[in-house]
Amino acid sequence: MKRELEKWSLVVAGQWNTAILSPGWLAKEFFKEAEVKIMYPVLGGGPPVFEAAEIRVVVAGDRVAFVPLKDDLVLLNRIESGAKHILETLRYTPVSAFGENFHYIDDSPPRQLKDAIDRVGADKLGTQGTVLETALRRSLELEGRRLNLTISSGDAFRIELNYHYDVSDAKQAAERIENTYAPNHEHGLALLESAYELVLDEGIG
Repeated sequence: MKRELEKWSLVVAGQWNTAILSPGWLAKEFFKEAEVKIMYPVLGGGPPVFEAAEIRVVVAGDRVAFVPLKDDLVLLNRIESGAKHILETLRYTPVSAFGENFHYIDDSPPRQLKDAIDRVGADKLGTQGTVLETALRRSLELEGRRLNLTISSGDAFRIELNYHYDVSDAKQAAERIENTYAPNHEHGLALLESAYELVLDEGIG
């Protein structure tokens, strides 16, 4: 199993004032770096992306996404601390939820997982056309959050873990976000290994 790091993120959903979340403000309040790279989508209309210190921040009116550029628990903790600081500083921002996302891919998954996906796709739909993808979805209520797990088969097996937290405001989000990102990373790996015998290929992806 390999990481799909470009799809990892900590996302805070709310009604954000994008004028405040400028490169200069983020450099001071989040990145703690003097220089912040600004990237714009090749196709117009998408939100700008700010990058520094191995983190990308994507700012949109309805969400702010923090993306780690490597799999490192210290980096995940930095993202969490920075997001918490933003929530505390912009405490009057309407915030409704936050989520932590981890994506992986596996070209040759264990037989146990293949069998589980095959059972999901064991119907007559395939007689009507070519099935391009079959997905196994589970939603688990955990302590203080919900885990939405999706495993899909197509050209490869893709594993998506979304740890979702509903909150009433920025203050509650700041309180609940503490000590979650790195622990959820470890929880997800342990769950995938125990349930499906999926193990991360160290040093790859």
